[in-house]
Order: sequence, then structure tokens, then C-alpha cells
Amino acid sequence: MVSEVHNMDCMEYMRNIPDKFFELAVVDPPYGINAPNMSMGSNMNRRHGGYNGESIAKRLKKKRFNQGAGKLKNRALNTMQCDWDYHPSSKEYFEELFRVSHNQVIWGGNYFPLPPTRGILCWDKMQPWKNFSQFELAWTSFDCPASIIHLSNTGGNNKESKIHPTQKPIKLYQWILEKFAKTGDKILDTHLGSGSSRIAAYRMGFDFYGTEIDKEYFDEQEKRFRRECFGEIKTSEGIIVQQNLF
Repeated sequence: MVSEVHNMDCMEYMRNIPDKFFELAVVDPPYGINAPNMSMGSNMNRRHGGYNGESIAKRLKKKRFNQGAGKLKNRALNTMQCDWDYHPSSKEYFEELFRVSHNQVIWGGNYFPLPPTRGILCWDKMQPWKNFSQFELAWTSFDCPASIIHLSNTGGNNKESKIHPTQKPIKLYQWILEKFAKTGDKILDTHLGSGSSRIAAYRMGFDFYGTEIDKEYFDEQEKRFRRECFGEIKTSEGIIVQQNLF
């Protein structure tokens, strides 16, 4: 089984890939909405209507994501780049993506000029706060009925510590692969981020290929992958390997 990832620009990577090499691409490219700097809703615990929430970027600068359950706990995020979502993915990106893959699942498809499809995916985040996004949409190339999954992104049964501001749950990618991937398929993710897609593919036995241009994110997803899939935990005394992961 292949789990091959590269710390490089996805466009440079795809230029060297033959036509239709991948059976399925599952990607979450930049939407162009400046996601890391968007207000995180509002806090209604205060009187007089509450107060506006802070952006991910501001909270990172204050190191507040290293505190409390459900927060971004990794120290690398304190120095992360928060300017990667200023512009939407280019026309050239989608042309290359469609060239190298037979089918595609594209998160944030509502932000891009993609062909009409009825195979929309809706991820209900089970978000209790109305000021936050209640769901996300994914465009797919599949001619199938629209689908919805109800899966918490914070708290509940999802206790994943976060290493990326737009990190999605591993179970979300497992659901996608169960629906659309077949035995023997090669899976591509051009914006690896936290590596959730890679972990899901490994657990389900799919060959996986991915790219991540940011060095810090790349290193953190590698640690996460080895921890989740091999049980490796780095300590001051070396690497500890856990048993009976799943």
C-alpha cells in the first residue's frame, strides 16, 4: 500500500502526473474567503448581546489555541501562515486536477465556477452556535443523489486535536471513501493540510498521494499520521510505539 506525500506546490506535482492517473481526487483547496482571519462567531455568555469572536489568526497570536478542550493544541500553529486563503484556487488548478483524475470531490465547491452537478455532499457540523457556519458543501463529479452526513467538528465524539485552521475529521474522509472509492483506487489530495484524508485512506487500504506546500503543516501532518497509523509518539527519550490503535 502506498502513502506518498510531498512538501511541494501541487501544480508543480501535477504537471508531472500522467492523464487520469488517479481514480479519485478528494481536495479542500483555498476558497478565497480569508478563512483564518474570519471572526469566530460571537460569544453569548456575556450580557448586552455578547461580544464578537476573534479570528483564528488573532487567537493564534495570543496563543489561546493551546488552551482548553477542542482548541488547536499544537505549538506549530503559533507561527503558522494565516494568509493562504486570500485568493480562490485558479482555473489552471482545476484544469490540472481534472486532467490527472477520473473523479473529484471538491470541498467548497460553491465558491468555484464548476460544472453543474446533482451529486452534492453536505457536511452538517452539528454546530450549536448559530453565528458559526452550520454546514459545508462539497462538489462531486458523480451522477448521484445529494448526500448529507451529520458529524461534529468540535466536541461530542470528535476529540481530535487540531493542527490546521480548516481541519476536517478523519471520519468525514472515511465516509467519502466508503461512498465513492473502489478497491484498488489511487487517491489524490492536493492540499493535505492536517492529513485527515491520508489517515482515512491508510486505514481503509487505499493507495494515497498528497502534497502540502507549507513546511510546518507538512511536518505536523507527518507526526499526526505516524501517531494515528503507527502509534508513534516522540518523547525526549525517543519514539514510543503504542499498540492496538484500531
